[in-house]
Amino acid sequence: MFGLTLRNIRGRKLRYALTTFAVVLGVAFMSTSFVLTDKLRSSFYELSVDIIGDVDFNVRASVQDGERFNGLPVPEELLEVVTDDIPGVEAVSGQIMAWNVIPIVTDDEGNPKATSTRGAPQFGMNYFTDSGPLQEFFIYEGRPPEWTGDIGDSSVVGEFIVDKKTAEDFDFEIGEVYKVSGPIGNRLFTLTGIANWRSPTENKNFGATLAAFEERTSHIFLDYEGTYDYLNVAVSPGSDHGKVAASIQNRLDLFAEDFLAAMSALPEEQKAALDFLGNIQLEVVDKDTLIEEQRDDFNSFLNVLSGVLLAFAIIAVIVSAFIINNTFSIVLGQRVRELALLRALGATTRQVFRSVILEAVIIGVIATGVGLGVGYLLALGLRELLESVGFGALPGVLPMKPRTIIVAACVSIGATVLSSILPARRTRSIAPIAAMREEISFTPTSLRRRLLFGGAITLIGIAELILGMILDLDTGGILWLLGTGAISSFGGVYMLSPIATKPVANFFGRPIQRLFKIPGRLARENAARRPRRTAATAAALTIGLALVSLAAVVSSSLKATFIDLIEDSTSMDLVVSVDGFGGDFQGFSSDLGDELRELSDARPDLIDSVVSYRWTFDALGVDGDLKDVSSTDFALMESHMNLEISQGSPENPAAPTTAGTILIHEDPATEKGLKVGDPIYVTFPGGNEESLTVAAIFENDAMLGNWVIDIETFDRYFPQTQDSFLSILFNPDADPELARASVETYTQEYPQLSVDDRAEYREGIEQQLDQVLSVITTFLALSLLIAVLGITNTLALSVYEQTRELGLLRAVGMTRRQMRRMVRWEAVIIALFGGLLGVSIGVFFGIAATAAIPDSFVSILSIPFGSLLRYMLISGLFGILASILPAFRASRLNVLDAISHN
Repeated sequence: MFGLTLRNIRGRKLRYALTTFAVVLGVAFMSTSFVLTDKLRSSFYELSVDIIGDVDFNVRASVQDGERFNGLPVPEELLEVVTDDIPGVEAVSGQIMAWNVIPIVTDDEGNPKATSTRGAPQFGMNYFTDSGPLQEFFIYEGRPPEWTGDIGDSSVVGEFIVDKKTAEDFDFEIGEVYKVSGPIGNRLFTLTGIANWRSPTENKNFGATLAAFEERTSHIFLDYEGTYDYLNVAVSPGSDHGKVAASIQNRLDLFAEDFLAAMSALPEEQKAALDFLGNIQLEVVDKDTLIEEQRDDFNSFLNVLSGVLLAFAIIAVIVSAFIINNTFSIVLGQRVRELALLRALGATTRQVFRSVILEAVIIGVIATGVGLGVGYLLALGLRELLESVGFGALPGVLPMKPRTIIVAACVSIGATVLSSILPARRTRSIAPIAAMREEISFTPTSLRRRLLFGGAITLIGIAELILGMILDLDTGGILWLLGTGAISSFGGVYMLSPIATKPVANFFGRPIQRLFKIPGRLARENAARRPRRTAATAAALTIGLALVSLAAVVSSSLKATFIDLIEDSTSMDLVVSVDGFGGDFQGFSSDLGDELRELSDARPDLIDSVVSYRWTFDALGVDGDLKDVSSTDFALMESHMNLEISQGSPENPAAPTTAGTILIHEDPATEKGLKVGDPIYVTFPGGNEESLTVAAIFENDAMLGNWVIDIETFDRYFPQTQDSFLSILFNPDADPELARASVETYTQEYPQLSVDDRAEYREGIEQQLDQVLSVITTFLALSLLIAVLGITNTLALSVYEQTRELGLLRAVGMTRRQMRRMVRWEAVIIALFGGLLGVSIGVFFGIAATAAIPDSFVSILSIPFGSLLRYMLISGLFGILASILPAFRASRLNVLDAISHN
C-alpha cells in the first residue's frame, strides 16, 4: 500500500502540489517567526553583554518597583566614596545617558534636519578618560572632546563626538560645527572625532545614535549637574566579587548617612535642587543581573513580535486546513471506483483508510521541508529589511533550532492528517462491488442533519458572544467567551453556508450571464449546483476576509472613538510634539516651552498661554500596582484641554496649592472608591512615598491617561524627564497665521518637532492608526493568498472531474475563449460568495467586539463601508487570479480525448 500511495501522489502531482503549497505558506510563516526571533534574542543577548562591557558592578539608586529608566540619579560625590582604594576595585567611572539628544545636520537644500533612527534611542553621553577597562568610546578618527567653557552660555561652542554609524548615515565631518538639541535646549558643538562604541574594531550601538561630550560639558548640557545616572565598577582579576560588593555597600551605607546630614547644611537653592535625593537608596548590582535586566527589556519587545507572527502563522495554517479537507474530499470522490477496485482485490477498509492518511502524512512531511526552507529565506529577507531601516546589524548565521523543526513538523503533519481524517473515514463505506459500476460517488451527508447541527453550533456561539458582552467578567473571561463564541459561530455558519450558496450564486451570476450569455450562465449554474463544494471552496477566503473585516471594524471604531475624544478634549490652537515615531521616551527640552512662554509674555496680543505636558511609564505605585503618570500645569490646563471633569477642579479649594494634588480618571476612581478631597498614598521611584489629594475626577483620558499630577510634583521625582508635547492657545483677537508664524520662529530651531493645529494633529493620529491597520491587513493578506490557491485547486480538480462534460461543450461549438470565460466567472462567483460571507461574518464579530470592549477604549461603532466594498472587489479579483491556470487547462483539452475520458 505504501508503494501504491507514492505512485498515486506522483500521478497527481499538480493537485497535490497546490495542496502542499497551501500548507507550505503557513509553515514558512511559523518557521520565519521562530528563526527571526531566535536570531534577535541571541543578538540582543550579545548586545546586552556589549552594553555592560567590562563592568562588574553598577552602583545606582534602587527603583524597588517599576521600570529601570525611572531610576533616580546618584550624587557625583559617590566618585569620592567608591574608589580604587577599595580592595579588588580596579576602576570606577560615572555614567550619564540622556535621552533625546539629537545632532542636527542640513539637508540638500540647506534646511536643518534632525538625525533620526526610526524608533531606536538617541543618547547623549559623557566621554570619560583614564577609565581603563571601563572605556566606552574608542576614537576611530579625530580626537576626544575637550572643555571649551560653560555650555550653559549659548555663546560658547562646545565639542563632541558621534558614533561611526551615525557619522556615516548623516555625513558628519570632523571640524564642522553642528547644532545639537539636548535637555537644556540647542547648543553649538564642533565635531572633534568619530568613535566606535564598546569595541576598538566595530561599532556596537545597534541602531541608536550616540553623541558624547567632555565630562564637565556633559553634566551641564545633559542636565546632570551634581549627579550621574550610575557608577560603573571594574573588579581586579582574581578578586572575590562577593567581598568587593560587600565593601562597596558598606561605604554606600556610611555615605548615605553623611549625605543626608550634609544636605541640611546646604544653601536653600542647592538643597532644593537635590531634594529628590533625600530618600535615595543605593545598591550594588552585579554584572549577571545587569545583563538579565537588559535581556528582559529586549524580550518584552520580542515576545510581542513573536506572538504577533505566530498568531498570523496559526491563521494561515487554519486556512490551509480547510483547503486540505476540501481537496481530499474532492480527490477521494473522484477515486471512488479506484478505491473500490482495491477493495475488490483484497484490500481491507483499514488499509484503504491508512493509505489516505499516509498521503496526508507525506504531504505534511514535504510541506515541512519546503516550508522550513521558504521560512528561512523569508527570515533572511526580513533581516535585510530590519537592517535597511536602521534596526541594527544582525550578523552571523540565522539559527534553525531543533524546536523550530519539531514544531513545524507537528503543525504541518498534524494539520494535514486532521484535515484528511473525515474524507478518509468516508472510504470505509465503499463496497468492492462499486468497482463494477460505470459511475459511483460518495453518498453526501444528510443536509438536514448538517443544518440542524450547524444551527445549534451557531446559536451556542452567538450565546457565548452575548454573554461576553453583557457579563461583568475579568479580561481573561471576556476574551475566552468572545474567542470560543467566534469559533463556534464561524463553524456553525460554515455548516449552514450551503443554504445560501444557490441564491448568492444566482445574485452574482445573473449580471454575468447577461453580459457573457452562455459562458456566464454555465458559470452561474456550476457554482450553484454543488452548494457544499462551493461553500467549502470559498471557506478559506471567508476566513481571511472575516478577519480583515473584523480588524477594519474594530480599528475604525477605535479611530472614531479616539478622534472624537481628541476633538472633545482639545481647545488649544497648536500642538508641538515630536515628529513621527519617537518611541515611548520621545521628548524635547523644556527650554522651548520656556522660550514660548517668554514670547507669550512679550506678545500677549498673539499668544495667550503655553502649557507643557510630561509623562512617564510604570512609574507611579498605587496599592502595589504601577501606573503610567502624566503631568501639566493645573492652573492653565482647563483653558487648553477639556478632560470632562465630573467632580472637583484642578485648582481645588480643598488644597491650598496645586502642588501635592492629583487628577484621576473615573474608572480607577470608582474602582478604588475615591472622591474629591480624599488622600491617596502613592509611591515614586526609589521608594519615595507621598500623600496626594484628589483634586478632580475626569471622564476623558485620551490625552493624559488615567493619572495626572501637577508638574511641580512630577519634576521633583522625575528630574530628567523632558516635555512630551506643548499646547499653545492664541489670543482670541489674534491673526492665527501671524500667531503661528511667531511660534514657528522658535520651533524651526528644533527640526525633530512638528507644529500642528487641531485638524493637522487629528490627521496625524488618523494616519498612525491607519498604518497599524495596514500592517495587520498585510499580514492577514497571507491567508487570502492561501485562499486563492484553494480556489485554484478546486477549479483544477473540477476541470479534471468534468473533462467529458467540457469535451462535449467543445464538440457542440463552445470556443476556447468561451471555455476560459466560463471557468473564470465560476471562480469569480465562488470568490464573491466567500467575500460576502466573510465580510458579513467579520462585521458581525466586529460589532460584537466593539460592544464588549470597555467604553473607555471604544465608545463609537464605525463600520468602514468603503473598505468593506473594496474587500468585495478584491475578492472578485482573487477569483480571476485563481482561475488563470484552470481556465487555461480547460481551454486546451483535446476534444476527442475529453469525450472519451473516463
